[in-house]
Amino acid sequence: MGSMEKNIKERTEWIEISCDNVKRYQFGDYPELIYIIKTGFENKYIVVNEDAYEYNVGNSKLMTKQKIERIYNIELDI
Repeated sequence: MGSMEKNIKERTEWIEISCDNVKRYQFGDYPELIYIIKTGFENKYIVVNEDAYEYNVGNSKLMTKQKIERIYNIELDI
C-alpha cells in the first residue's frame, strides 16, 4: 500500500460536499460530454472529457476561461 493511500485510510473518511463549481455540456446530439471544473486558483479550469465510445474518457486539460470559451464556443458563468 502506498503512503498516500495509507494516510487516507488511517485518518478519515471522505464526505460528499455540495459544489457549484462544475458545469456539464453535451456536444449537440452526440454522446460526448465535457465537464468544466472551476479550480480554487484564479482563471484555472479543468476540462474533463466523457464519451460513449470511450475514446476520450477521463482525458483532462487545464485551461483558462478565455481558452475554453474560444475552443468550445460556450460562455462560462462559473
